Amino acid sequence: MQIHFAFLALVPVLALGCAGLHSTRAGSQNFVLSFPNRLRAGEQIVAFRFEVRNSDIVAVNKVPYDWLINMLSEAADANMSGFPNHGASAFQNMAPLQGFVTIHKNMPRHFDITGYIVVTKNFTQEWTNYFTKSDFILEMGAPNEHLQPTPR
Repeated sequence: MQIHFAFLALVPVLALGCAGLHSTRAGSQNFVLSFPNRLRAGEQIVAFRFEVRNSDIVAVNKVPYDWLINMLSEAADANMSGFPNHGASAFQNMAPLQGFVTIHKNMPRHFDITGYIVVTKNFTQEWTNYFTKSDFILEMGAPNEHLQPTPR
């Protein structure tokens, strides 16, 4: 009798625990990241950087030609930066920074992203355009179980 009571008492607890795990997993999703299009006429992009908190970079969808890309994925954060190997490779438009990485939000409620692009018109003067989370474009990524953070 005591075994049946213990079993009946544990079933609802296990069901709630499994439901909680499912909702947490459902809350973590993959998103394709794009920089906002804030380039003015005649400007060229000579560097970029972004940092995500409580997220991972799980895929680089497009690699900019002739650019040096640095990426670091730490315990809860990740960042990526880049600059052209030659001045001729500076971006003339925002296309290379559209949908170029996929990120995985580990904790969607605590997710944050910041970044910037460095632009020039004449390669002698540069200025930096800063972006916050509301500036970036995040599109729902197609479900793909292969694009998951690497186990730590």
